[in-house]
Amino acid sequence: MRFADVIGDKGLKERLIRMVEHKRLSHAILFREEPHGGGLAFALALGQYVNCRHRSDGDSCGICPTCNQFQKLIHPDLHFAFPVNSSRDVAESQKGRPISDHFLDNWRELVLNDPYFTEQDLYDAIGIDNKSGNISVHEARRIIERLQLRSFEADYKVMVIWLPEKMNQECSNKLLKLLEEPPTGTLFLLVSQAPEKLLATIRSRCQLIEIPPMSAEQHQSKPQEPLQEPVEYRDMLTGLIEAGISKKLIDTFAIWEALSDMGREKQKEFCIYSEKFIRKIYMTSQGLEQIAGIFDQEKSQIRDLASRIKPDFYEKALSAFDRTISAIESNTNSKLTFCDLSNRLLLYL
Repeated sequence: MRFADVIGDKGLKERLIRMVEHKRLSHAILFREEPHGGGLAFALALGQYVNCRHRSDGDSCGICPTCNQFQKLIHPDLHFAFPVNSSRDVAESQKGRPISDHFLDNWRELVLNDPYFTEQDLYDAIGIDNKSGNISVHEARRIIERLQLRSFEADYKVMVIWLPEKMNQECSNKLLKLLEEPPTGTLFLLVSQAPEKLLATIRSRCQLIEIPPMSAEQHQSKPQEPLQEPVEYRDMLTGLIEAGISKKLIDTFAIWEALSDMGREKQKEFCIYSEKFIRKIYMTSQGLEQIAGIFDQEKSQIRDLASRIKPDFYEKALSAFDRTISAIESNTNSKLTFCDLSNRLLLYL
């Protein structure tokens, strides 16, 4: 991927290019992004740029053999690690120790189709059903094996780790030494949505780069935009809000039952979407609709809700969704979690 193909902040692209050209590129970069934020696209563009022998005008050439292989995600010096779990699509002998290598074909297809995918999109693509993925010590051993080999032809061996916060403690400890003393010509590119969950010692060995949120126009220009028209999530959230406004507890039952039957990653996705939607309602209520990032299909509904929701609802509701995300990550009983959330929203409205 060339920087020209990345949807995102132009200033960040220029900053990354200057880092390379002025030889100020760290051996390990930690991109912090919001979901759908473009961190993986920036990482792929940077990896291609540093290895292109004919880069010019602030970008890789896009046509040399190295660029061709990077753009197809098949360059022998480009490596990936991402959260996985046992899957119906892998051999029985591999299910006990799943690693990213077992799912590379699925990964490449997903990334090439849309590098702005979500965590749940990945789990759907690799067939792990309702399980959450993780990056285990078996993955760490494979990373070490790969990076200890000499590069095939590129200047840098590029190791992209997507969602490194999914590394377990044993994996983190094993990779820490590698990050402290990386093999010559190794570039680690970590793309995280929750860097605070990484070991402090890992964060300290990486150069943190914040990816600015995309504008509504940038979101709409992406190849696919899963949250542009999330009808199911929006109907569930607005159903809970309407039930709260009318104080009809019975109307919440079917909604929180349906939420409790979702996989954990979809439950978290719903909560994250809900927080964004509630912020849009709040900004509209404050006369800030023009900078709220509202999609056309949401506009009339958000305006209506903004006129009917009490001012003290927003902060309480966002705290309730934060608690719900924590409960999901702690494997709390889903029915109790979403029953509690529904009751709280009803009380706050």
